[in-house]
Order: sequence, then C-alpha cells, then structure tokens
Amino acid sequence: MSRWTWLLGSLGRTAASAFDGLFEASPRRHGRYASYAWYLGLLVLGAALWGYLLNWGEISFGLHDWAEGTGHRLAFLQNAVRSGMLPLHMPDGSALRNLTDRFVAIPDTLLSPQVLLLGFMELGPFVLANTLLLYACGFVGLLALGRRLRLSAFAFGAIFLLFNFNGHITDHIVVGHMHWAGYFLLPFFVLLVLDALDGRVGWRWTLKLSLVLFFIFLQGAFHLFVMSLIFLGLCALASRRLVRPAISGIGFSLLLSLGRILPPALESGKFDSGFLSGFETVGQLLEAFTRLRIPIPEQVFSRSPLSPLGWWEIDHYVGVLGLAFLLGYGLLYAWLRSPADNRLRGLAFPMAAMTLLSIGRIYKVINLLGIPLLSSQRVSTRFVVFPVLFLLAFAGLGLQKHLDRLGGSRAVRYLAMALFGVGAHDLWQHIKLWRVERMFDLFSNLPIDLTGELVANHPDPPYQLALGIGWGVALLTLLALVCLAARESSTDRSNLSVA
Repeated sequence: MSRWTWLLGSLGRTAASAFDGLFEASPRRHGRYASYAWYLGLLVLGAALWGYLLNWGEISFGLHDWAEGTGHRLAFLQNAVRSGMLPLHMPDGSALRNLTDRFVAIPDTLLSPQVLLLGFMELGPFVLANTLLLYACGFVGLLALGRRLRLSAFAFGAIFLLFNFNGHITDHIVVGHMHWAGYFLLPFFVLLVLDALDGRVGWRWTLKLSLVLFFIFLQGAFHLFVMSLIFLGLCALASRRLVRPAISGIGFSLLLSLGRILPPALESGKFDSGFLSGFETVGQLLEAFTRLRIPIPEQVFSRSPLSPLGWWEIDHYVGVLGLAFLLGYGLLYAWLRSPADNRLRGLAFPMAAMTLLSIGRIYKVINLLGIPLLSSQRVSTRFVVFPVLFLLAFAGLGLQKHLDRLGGSRAVRYLAMALFGVGAHDLWQHIKLWRVERMFDLFSNLPIDLTGELVANHPDPPYQLALGIGWGVALLTLLALVCLAARESSTDRSNLSVA
C-alpha cells in the first residue's frame, strides 16, 4: 500500500467518523470536534441570516410599526441614556398610542439593560445588536435544552433552524415589533417546564422561572409574558403535580415583574383591549405553517370580514418538511413509540388548549371577562407559538430516538442530511421574502422626525408611587427568592453529605 493510499484512507475514515459523530448524542474524538464545528457554524449562520433580515442595521424607521412607535421610543431611550436621565416621560403620547406620556406605563416598551448600548450606537445598528444579543441568549438556551434531552448536533440543528427562522418570529421583528425579540428567551421557559414535569422543582426552579419571565418582560415582550402565564395556568389544570409549581411560578413572576405591571395599571381604562381575531379556520392554521406569501398588499392585508389581521400576525411558516417534522416526530412518534416518556402526555392539554384558543373567536369569551392581563390579549393567533415550541423539543427528542434505533446506517444519515438541506432551503425562501428591505413593497415609507424625542420628566406622584412600590416589591421578592434558593441548596448539600 502506497503512502498516498494510506493517507487517503485515513482521511476517509476520519471524515466518516466526524460525520457519524453529528448524529450521536455522545460523540467521540473526531465526532466531538465535528459537533463543535457544527454548533459554531450554526451560530454564525444564524447571526448572518438575522443580519440579512435586518439589512445589517440599515432600517427605515418610516415603515409600519417602526414609524408608529418603535423608532420614536428608541430615540427617546437614546436621549435618556446619553443625558443620564431616567426614561419616565416622553414629550407627548404620540409614540405611546396617544394614551399617556408615561413611558413605563406602556407594557411593551424596552427597559432591558442593553439599552445602554444606545449611548454609543445609532438606532438601526442598535436594533441589529439587540436582536443578535437576544439571539445569542436563545442559542445558549437551545444548547441547554439539547443537552437536557441528550440531542445530537444534527437533531439540535433541526430545532435550531425552525426555532430561529419560522415565520412567527421573523415577520414580527421585520414589521417593527422589535420587542418580540424576547421570544429568543423562551427556550429557558421550555426547559423549566420540562424540569417541572420531571419533578425538578423547588425554590431554585421558582427563582429561575421568575427571572426568565422577568427578563422577557424587560424586553417589552409583554404578550409573551402573559402567554407564558396562561400556559402555566393550563399546566396546573392538566396535572395535579404541576399545580404547586405553576401557582408558585405565576405568583412570584408577577411579584418580580410588578415594577412593569403597576405603571400600566394606572392607564388600564384607556387601553384598547377589544378582541381582534385568531385564525379564521383550522385550514388557515395549517396554511400559516406551509403557505409562502409575498409581502405585497394584495397577499398580506386581510379582505375578509372574519378577521382584520395582516399576514404577519398569521404567518408561522416552517415549510411542509418542517411541519412534517413537528407533527411526525413531535406528536405521532413521541406519542406512539415512547410510551415510557410521559412528558408529552403531561403537556397534551395545555398544548391543545393553546392551539384551540388560537382559532376563530374562541378566546374572545375570555377577553370579554375583563380579567387583568388575560383581557390584554387581542390577537390569539400568537398563542400557537407555545405548542410549537414544545413540539420542537419533543420532535428533536423523537428524531434522536429514531436515529438511535436505526443504528449507524450511513444511508439513513445521508438521507437525513439531505432532508435537512431541503428544509433549510424552504426557510431560506421565506427569509428572502420577509426581510426589512422588502417592507417597502408592503408599507408606505412615512416621513418622521425623531429629533424631538427628548426626556420630558415632570412631577407625577401617582406614577412615581406606582414605580416605587412596584420596583420595591420586585427587589424584596428577588431577595426572598435568592435566600430561599440558597437555603434549599444548603439543605440539599447537607442531605447528600449525610447520605
């Protein structure tokens, strides 16, 4: 055997070992290095795609919600950071739905620590940086979820693409719902709910859950915060063993977020909480996952008397292969082939209920009851993203179990990689259509002036009292949870030492 033949054979075996490692939950040597490269490649690819979606920070703030509020609010925050003043009052209420000049009294305003970047960044680059920062947090959350479920790099890649580039998240952000980037923190919520199903609950669990929902709220993702509470409430109805953690999680999450809840409560009678719509039919729900619409008025704006929603509130595009992956591995395979794993059964009711509430005007009944927070949800199509997130987790787990059952079949792995590529291609088609640059074809580019958005704080005792009480209670809640979690950890260590 010649030296070249030996070298080529060695390289071939190394490449094969590295490729096989992508499909193994615990890869060895070359497979482990290949998995690390795969994770890094996905992270960089995702960041590049979000840069492409947001035109690398070159955003026109005259388009749709960028013009109606987002641009003005960011300019106001920029002035607050650069002047060293608290962002309490805007010059008027035009960027706050004409309800008030109290900035924190609108629950979907951004108040997270990364606003400090506005001290040296312009608005467009900040939008990109903010999205990428939260995207990176979401990547860490997905990695933690993948490790929890013992997923291979390949199975992780499948849920990574569908989580980060489905129509729900891309559409919301590109039309100007910048606060929807709080969505990227939801893998931590999924992970904690799965922990609760497995009985891994206690004060540390409550602290983690409360902090996750608190940071989601800080991004201005008020609707995701409320939907998370709804999902927890449905979990309590579904399982007796989830009642206690759900009540604890909801209660402490509300207390920790009270600084963001009390100021809007002062304006509670002014908000337009009239219900708009869910999916018109079950057919439209299925269409939302597979129909690729061009962002032009004829295809996006509703002409139906049944719903006034634009397509960006309906779109959850994952493609036919993506939907088959979700339903096949996330539902059918998990239900039929893994009877010992009762996590799907434990979440079947809340997932089904959230899906049901997303259809038609079913949620309108709850909306009309006027229950605080619950009545704030006007667009129930958004609810279905929570069942999708848990289906993603179960689909990744089902895919991994299927790959493990099939053993090391190279043909199956080549086929799986080919299907991965085709599914990614479908998502790429949606990305090319729904990006910021294409919004000029959908919305009028309005002339706006952001120079007047200066901090205009003034004496406002009720508002200041609500802020003081809210953030004071939040601080006390955090301290109490930290102490209880620390004592719990100390008790656990003592029990281990005794054992």
